[in-house]
Amino acid sequence: MNTALRNELLELTPQALIALSNAGFVKRSQKEIAAGNLPSFSENDGVLTAQFNDGTLTRLSRGQTLKEADCSCSASGMCRHRVMLVLGYQQICAGIPPSAPARWQPGEWLAGLASLPAATLKRAQQLAEKGLVVELNCTPGAVPAARLPMSDVRFFSRSTIQFARCDCVEGSLCEHIVLAVQAFAAAEARHPGFEQLVWQLQEDRPDNPLHHTEIDALLAQLNQLSYTLWSGGISQPAVTFSPLLTQTQRSAQQAGWRWVQLCLQQTAEGIEHLHHRASHYRAGSFLSQFAGLTARLLAAREMARVAAEGETPVQPWRNIVGLGIQEQVRLDHLRLVSLGMESWQNDRHYGVIIWFTDPDTGSVMHLSRQWPVAEQQNTPGWQRRIAGFQAEMLAGGQIISQAAQRDARGELHLNARDRLHTVAPLTPAAWEMPDFPLCQPGAAALRRFLLQRQPAFTRPLNQSDDLFILPLGECLNIRWDAGRQTLEAEIISGSAENGEDNILQLSLNATSSAPHAIDCMFSLLQQQDDPPCKVSGRASVVDGILTLEPLVIMTRQRAWVLHAGEHSQQRLPSGTAASPLPCTVQLLQRCQQMLIQWLHNGLHHQEQRVSREAESLAEALSGYGFERLSRLLRQLPALLKSAEHQQLVTTLSAIVLLRDGLEQQYLLAPQNEDVS
Repeated sequence: MNTALRNELLELTPQALIALSNAGFVKRSQKEIAAGNLPSFSENDGVLTAQFNDGTLTRLSRGQTLKEADCSCSASGMCRHRVMLVLGYQQICAGIPPSAPARWQPGEWLAGLASLPAATLKRAQQLAEKGLVVELNCTPGAVPAARLPMSDVRFFSRSTIQFARCDCVEGSLCEHIVLAVQAFAAAEARHPGFEQLVWQLQEDRPDNPLHHTEIDALLAQLNQLSYTLWSGGISQPAVTFSPLLTQTQRSAQQAGWRWVQLCLQQTAEGIEHLHHRASHYRAGSFLSQFAGLTARLLAAREMARVAAEGETPVQPWRNIVGLGIQEQVRLDHLRLVSLGMESWQNDRHYGVIIWFTDPDTGSVMHLSRQWPVAEQQNTPGWQRRIAGFQAEMLAGGQIISQAAQRDARGELHLNARDRLHTVAPLTPAAWEMPDFPLCQPGAAALRRFLLQRQPAFTRPLNQSDDLFILPLGECLNIRWDAGRQTLEAEIISGSAENGEDNILQLSLNATSSAPHAIDCMFSLLQQQDDPPCKVSGRASVVDGILTLEPLVIMTRQRAWVLHAGEHSQQRLPSGTAASPLPCTVQLLQRCQQMLIQWLHNGLHHQEQRVSREAESLAEALSGYGFERLSRLLRQLPALLKSAEHQQLVTTLSAIVLLRDGLEQQYLLAPQNEDVS
């Protein structure tokens, strides 16, 4: 064999090969090579040929992607022989490390992009003209990666761009890879040696006033809609606000502002959930989302103003509103690991939401279905079939899809015609993804992460960004709150560093859509022979306490999907009574309940009561040092009597978001009542 090394093959790690093929091929190939079943190799004119004992020949030319390699086996697409060619070549070259520095950035291939097809370059230019924002990661020792709004790109080899992998349907050498290379090159020129950076592909012209005009026009519509809902209440018949909501959604769609459009859709769905008494309606969460609507546009306007003055904004305004985000994209070969399932019902339908993560990129997606509620008694949600498989099987396993689609909200679109099959049950090893925020080493680390990330109204709209995986240790306390119909448990999660609290509170509400979930959780937390080791769930701050609503509890032997299956009824203990909340947290809780009541029932019907409640609460908050929140509440009585509807909406949104921020700050010092 020619002694010229193929560095691009030596650079491919098993994780890279899994992303370029699949886990099954890699595991089988590793076993074959460990057993000594190596193919024989030869190289001629840049073509590496592997000959196997069964007579199969696999040829990989320089400049070819792995799936473009020629193989004489009967497989129609990717096969194990292509993977064994790489692993076998690495085996015979053992001891010769690839010649690559600790840090490199894919902008080095900028000049080589000219050789790509003109159609690919044209599509890339069209996307770049929309001013898309790309998150770049070039950490030393890590795989360089670029996260576009609807695609993730990773560069597994420095020696060739052929082994760059995109999760779109093209997979390699697509327009997203072109954009990623261009972004890396431009970012490196402006910020040499960067490690992580948010980069806008085309900067706004400082002299362009159009952005302010567009934002102000939509903000005026949104303020009118918000005032209508605050004034009349979201409990009012939908006919009173539906035309205005539809008009605002249409304006956001025409502007191409995907996150604003989806926020409005989320608002409409939340109101529908309230009207139909949906089990998964969360009044506090809806209140925060609704307030974030106005805040999102105000933040975008401020970032546009900063950019117009020639300064660099904290975040491009286009990223805040979601300008140019595609509605739906097709995905390439996709491996998904389940994070669990949530069951729900209302007075018309029942359904399930199954959460998945792509272990190669850390992105989170969900699959949802609903059916008439009359069918629930005979066929519960976890027994329904989705894309040809029982929901319980999908929620407790790992799947591979060859023809999936993902929309801007992270919804995964699959059907029975897609080539979809479960490949393995969910195991603790499947959740080993330490490089992504999804997997946190413990409760203390999760607190730090939640406090450091940007506000929700500036992030891309994805209802999955509150999902996390955490380790579980000793269960300190477990109690059943009969009044709230909630099972709560305090569990050690991770290590306590620098005096930080490493206690995680699990909280699961009883629901008729998953009647056995409480019994399953209680039984798992009590068992000694196979104790829980990990949990997935939705994190939130409740009364100043970090709380996780569990979806899957993992033991060393198997994964238990709480909202699936049947379990014997358990005798639940009342447990130790919860400690009384600090006065500051009680005040913040009282403020939230008051705001929820105002939004549900409408300010117009209770102006005098609202004024009294606002003044009373403002005085109490002032006594504990919450001066900013107190000052905002004191403005409400005068605003209710005036015609300043826009100012009223802005003030109410500010009160909601400031209250949320103060409650979250309590995470920093849970023993300290003074968070003002």
